[in-house]
Amino acid sequence: MRVSVLVSAGLGLLLAGGVEGQERARPTGREYAGLPALNFDTDEGFGYGVLLEMYDYGEGRLPYVYTVQPELFLTTGGRRDYTLFFDTPHLLGAGWRLDAYLASEQQISTPYYGVGNESTYDDALETDANPYYYRFGRTRRQLRVNIQRALGDGGIRALIGVGVTRVTLDLVPKDSGTTFLAGQVAGGEQSAVEGWWNYVRLGLVRDTRDREVGPTRGAWSEVLAQRVDEVLGSEAGFTRITATDRRYVTLVPGLVFANRLLVQQVLGDAPFYQLFTLESSFKQQEGLGGAKSVRGLPKNRYVGRGVFLWNAELRWRAAEWSLAGKPFHTVLSVFLDSGRVWHDDAPSLDPGALHHGYGGGVRLGMGENFVVAVDAGTSAGAGVGLYIGLGYLF
Repeated sequence: MRVSVLVSAGLGLLLAGGVEGQERARPTGREYAGLPALNFDTDEGFGYGVLLEMYDYGEGRLPYVYTVQPELFLTTGGRRDYTLFFDTPHLLGAGWRLDAYLASEQQISTPYYGVGNESTYDDALETDANPYYYRFGRTRRQLRVNIQRALGDGGIRALIGVGVTRVTLDLVPKDSGTTFLAGQVAGGEQSAVEGWWNYVRLGLVRDTRDREVGPTRGAWSEVLAQRVDEVLGSEAGFTRITATDRRYVTLVPGLVFANRLLVQQVLGDAPFYQLFTLESSFKQQEGLGGAKSVRGLPKNRYVGRGVFLWNAELRWRAAEWSLAGKPFHTVLSVFLDSGRVWHDDAPSLDPGALHHGYGGGVRLGMGENFVVAVDAGTSAGAGVGLYIGLGYLF
């Protein structure tokens, strides 16, 4: 079994630039925060980087007037991620929201175990001669922009988005032996189409959360339709339909039950690596497996044209305190994640075909939006996965 260890440097080091005229419920001015991190992975080597977030609250607008979130992450083994996220719920005027994501992401050895809900893993195939057997290299450069417009006062918004993405692949990282993917391509079972994947998408979003980060009540639901097409300069055409429902219920003061259901289907000629994507109106994720879907399963362990995902969490706001004039809080959680995929078979929610992960986590929050996250999860046939980052899963 591949060994992966993730450690954080400076979980307690929150770099604060100050909130001008801060109030506990409605901060004003600008707030700066950051988190340095260290990483070690047997495929990618030692990693180092920094996560930064800046929020401008203006005269007390929630969740913020705009935020800028740059991220730098590099490893000695060849991973090079430079990303920039921008989001403004208020800058364009009442009822309008715009977000944009610009990224250059290089992964020398990202996982691939085949398609389908029954894909297998045999650690004996990962030998000194084939150290990257279940891996491949992927370089992705992309720009995504979304605009949302409120429709009335019921929390419903219309969404239109565009994206430009270029992907290049390395079937055998570092030319080390062979890989599962290289064998599938040579045998005609899989294609390795590189190039441009440009899209437009439309959606409807309903958002009644009491707050966007760590909500305690309300719902956040959406239906999205994404079209990747040759007319837009793409290598092939396909359509991805995604429906997601997130619910937040306060059981007793300080204890929240959070639930997410996601169903997704891809129609058309999508390459295998495009099937990793889980669409969202706010930042894309990947799965099935890993920090953003079924925690405890290896990253992207199962892939298919269809995906079902269910996440359930109990979140307990265990402590609140102030430090240097800043409000802090701690949230403890337990979770159960479940999901499955289907590829050429018919969609099914057979409980016996679900893959599960479970565990717990802690969130350390500063101010209105900055949250350091640590989750630990496990699943049948896998060790414990440790995930360190920012924010909540949903």
